[in-house]
Amino acid sequence: MPRPPKILEPTKTYNLLLKEAQYDKLASAADQMQKSAREQVAVADLIREAIDIYISAWEEDEYYPEGEPNEVVEDKEA
Repeated sequence: MPRPPKILEPTKTYNLLLKEAQYDKLASAADQMQKSAREQVAVADLIREAIDIYISAWEEDEYYPEGEPNEVVEDKEA
């Protein structure tokens, strides 16, 4: 029996090279989270969540107080 899909929208596969220390920390965090969750938590789930958080911050208007989205704005006070 195949595993049910976790992502219910179109997907794209991407290979990612991580340092062993990075992967080990994520694996430990996933293991701890899985013990308190009612579902499987994998390293890939943590990476996808981190990417979603990064994209949300990048798209927020407050992140670019004087510029257009995706435009780098220098701090005038610096």
